[in-house]
Amino acid sequence: MAKRHRHLLGALEISRAKARSRPYRLADGGGLYLWVPPSGVRTWQFRYRFGGKPQTATLGKYSDVQGLAWARGKADEARNRVNEGDHLTRVKAVKKATKRAASANTFDAVAADWLKSEARRAKWTQDYRNEVAASLTNHLSELNPLPVAEITAAIAAPHLRRIERAAPDMAKKVRQRLRSILDYAVEDGVIAGNPIPAPRRRKHAGGRPHLPATLTKNAVGAILRAADKADVGKGVRRAHLLAAFTAQRIGEIVGATWDEIDMQSAVWSIPRDRMKRKDVERGSHQVPLPPVLFTMVKEWHRVDGQGAVYVCPSPTGHASITREAVEKFYRRGLELSGKHSPHSWRSVLSTWANDAGEDPDAVEAQLDHVTGSPTKVSYDRAKRLARRADLMAWHEQALIAARDGAKVIGLKRKV
Repeated sequence: MAKRHRHLLGALEISRAKARSRPYRLADGGGLYLWVPPSGVRTWQFRYRFGGKPQTATLGKYSDVQGLAWARGKADEARNRVNEGDHLTRVKAVKKATKRAASANTFDAVAADWLKSEARRAKWTQDYRNEVAASLTNHLSELNPLPVAEITAAIAAPHLRRIERAAPDMAKKVRQRLRSILDYAVEDGVIAGNPIPAPRRRKHAGGRPHLPATLTKNAVGAILRAADKADVGKGVRRAHLLAAFTAQRIGEIVGATWDEIDMQSAVWSIPRDRMKRKDVERGSHQVPLPPVLFTMVKEWHRVDGQGAVYVCPSPTGHASITREAVEKFYRRGLELSGKHSPHSWRSVLSTWANDAGEDPDAVEAQLDHVTGSPTKVSYDRAKRLARRADLMAWHEQALIAARDGAKVIGLKRKV
């Protein structure tokens, strides 16, 4: 027969148990206590001895539902387990781990945990987190009910191949995310190893991968016209125009802030830490804005107002858009998957300028490629900027002519 204990607490004592500067306990007898911390969040505790040492187990928070009767019942259960030789804290930890393992063995559960963890670790914006979550839903949801331990390369391959045929650029990201989720499962002890092999490294002529790009003037003009007519947010539209008319990488564009643009000299200074090449001694990458684009940029700034931060704001206005948002616009909005991406404008500049006999050093400098020694690059910086301003004005005319079906009128070169 269970030992009866004299109860000491009543409703009045509990109602009077207010928070103090120091925590305290109110005893109810038989090891049951009401714990009252300075925060005022009261909890029920059961105190006992295990192996001769005092132990404390938390039973739950005090509430109208979890009042005295509930707490006394929980204390009786805890007392019986202690009498049977159980260490309550260890039992609770094992139950929690078992419950977590039971719910975390499906792909959708692991993916949800990974998304939360990775977003926090990498400090993703809410827009980017939503983008990744949508990608998991759109491309990997068929794996959701499967236990992670049962996912093999053979099971994943058909899904990845289907995405690769429809959207090659997106397939790389989906594969990377799938591997990352399974790596997370390995680190969490859910599976022993990642069944998806790492992507094969392929050799490319000239040491660089071949990226799709549309280069003919008619096709480029069609892209620009379609983008002009597209129903898309201002952040994505601006990023598209900056990519087309400055030939900078989309990852460097989306984070642009208004304080990086000199409204007097029409020069955009991209911080080196946002560039692909992060050697600090090269300084910020200075990008001359061609005349028509600069007129648009000034109008954007006027519309946004003095308090605006980002040149390419997200719909909320509290952050910049993500590169994925622009890439999705090209893939879906413009239907250019496997044909032309925001990065492709760099190839357009390089190909058109070199074919037209423009200054190759100015082209390479505009693309932030290293040409010559660091000393020479530093010495020629001002001269190169003037030459690049000339180059980008010519290139802007060429793009507009392609878009409007006009002829390019050559500019007089500055000496």
